[in-house]
Amino acid sequence: MKFKKTGGFLAALGAAILIGGCATAPLKNTVWVPEKLDNQGDVKLIEPTPVWFEIYETGKVFGHGGVNRFSSQATIDPEKGELSFAPGTATLMAGPNLGYESKFLETMNAVRRYSISGDTLTVYDANGKELATFKAGSAELKTAK
Repeated sequence: MKFKKTGGFLAALGAAILIGGCATAPLKNTVWVPEKLDNQGDVKLIEPTPVWFEIYETGKVFGHGGVNRFSSQATIDPEKGELSFAPGTATLMAGPNLGYESKFLETMNAVRRYSISGDTLTVYDANGKELATFKAGSAELKTAK
């Protein structure tokens, strides 16, 4: 009898952890770090540096592509799962990660749709082709070099 109560308690605890652990990161006010770019091929970051973007509550977008900082404006329709980024501005520095940055910014320009599952953001082009996946990252990435 005691085993059944303990088993039931553990099952309930496990269910509570799973439900609590399935919280979805919000699209806005989350630092998104690329996990996989579909167009990346063999291009990798040569020097370790944070690559990220964040969409603020106003829709303003700030990020770092591997060499340069950039800003843009996001258009979002959460009910339709639509997301796009307006042409933006970027600093014009040179560095060893320009190849990766180019692929990253190409991806950002092609985004038209999105979905979020847990802490993973997946973005798609206008035809529904998956372009990239991002993981929710730490806000500390924004100040790292």
